[in-house]
Order: sequence, then C-alpha cells, then structure tokens
Amino acid sequence: MINDIYAVYLRELIRLWRQKVRLVTTIMMPLLWLGVIGSAFNKAFQMPFGGDFLSFLTPGILVMTMVFTSTVSGITTVFDREFGFLKEMLVAPIKRESILIGKMLGGVTQSMLQGVLIVSLAILMGVQFKGIAAIPGMILTMLLVSIAFVSFGLALASKMTSMEGFQMVMSFLIQPMIFLSGAFYPTKMLPTWLKVGVRLNPLTYGVDAMRYFAIGFHEFNVAMDLIILTALSVVLILIGGHLFRKS
Repeated sequence: MINDIYAVYLRELIRLWRQKVRLVTTIMMPLLWLGVIGSAFNKAFQMPFGGDFLSFLTPGILVMTMVFTSTVSGITTVFDREFGFLKEMLVAPIKRESILIGKMLGGVTQSMLQGVLIVSLAILMGVQFKGIAAIPGMILTMLLVSIAFVSFGLALASKMTSMEGFQMVMSFLIQPMIFLSGAFYPTKMLPTWLKVGVRLNPLTYGVDAMRYFAIGFHEFNVAMDLIILTALSVVLILIGGHLFRKS
C-alpha cells in the first residue's frame, strides 16, 4: 500500500514540476499581494496592535494562497476523469484509499512548499515574525489548513465532471470565505450582521491562528482556533474519502 501511495504522490509532484505556468503563478501571486498591495498600503493604515500593515497582511495572504493552492489541487482529479486516466487508476489492483492518500499528500506538499516560499518572501521584504518560537505554530497551522482544503478540493472534484465547473464552484465557495476570514482587515471592523458569517467561517480561525503565531495579534482564542481547524480537517478527510470511494 505504501508503494501505491508513493506512486500516486510522485505523479502529483512530477505533474506540478512539468506545469511551468503553475510554478510561475505560485511565485508571482504572493509576490504581487505582498510586494504591490502590502507595500502600497503599508503606511496608509494604522493597525490595532501598533505594527505595520504588511506584517498584518502577510499571515492572511499566506493562508489565502495556501487555501487556493490546496483546493485547486483537486482539479487534477477532474483532469484525470476527463481524459480517462482516473478510470484506469480506479480499476487498477490497488485500494482507492491509496489513490486518495497519494493525491492528498501531493496537494499538501504543494501547499506547504508555497507557504514556505511566502514566508521567505515576507522576510526578504522586511516582515518581522515573532522569531524561532513562531515556526512550530505556523507550520502546524499551515498543515491543518492544507489538509482541510485539499480534502475539500478532492471532495468537490469527486462530484465534478469538467474543469470549468470545478473552477466556478470553487471560486463561488472560497472567495466569500476569504473576505470574511479577516485576511485583509480585522474582523471587528465589519458590521454586526457580517460578524455572524465571520464566526461561521472556518477559515477565520486559520487566519487568526496564523496571525497569532506569526506576529502575536489575534482576535479569538488560539486554542479554539486549533481545535476547530483540527475538527474541520478530520471531517473533510472523512467526507472526501467517502465521496472519492463512491465516485
């Protein structure tokens, strides 16, 4: 079973390496957000914790980019279904769980690598994180966010038959979550009726935990953030696994 998982996992990484457009986009998108938007508004906003806007924005951009990368990893499953390769994998003498785990690990690896890249870019741009003590918490949050949304992407992909439909549904679901997560601004600035959506949004707790570990600012209880992220990861793994086995 380990060899089966590794074969699927390696295929996902080779596919990423061969798709140069995805690699370039992986680098350019966070650079655009941090370098252009973050730097442009860095002196225009006064943050509630007394720091600069770029430091406040970086954890939000980190989580946002990882969420998009994680969910988009599910599009490989739609691609395989369209071209018939998924059918060959499903009828092969290997367990479907091996296919699911291999694809999930491939998506998580891609997302984590992009997270490390964003942190490196932020440091080069002058963002000061809390130091070595921040690293374990940031990695844990990155891992939980990646697992949850890779599972979400695979669950969604198991029910989609076209790449266009997958992208439209993904954008429809993910973009509101991003804007209600506090990735770009403190959630206490939102009107009361929107704060209900903030509380119900699981991504809010990923951004809050990442911001706490990165720069020390948070709006909710960090232990609660991690518990919710862990529960979300487990639930989405179970849902994704069930839908994938039924596909």
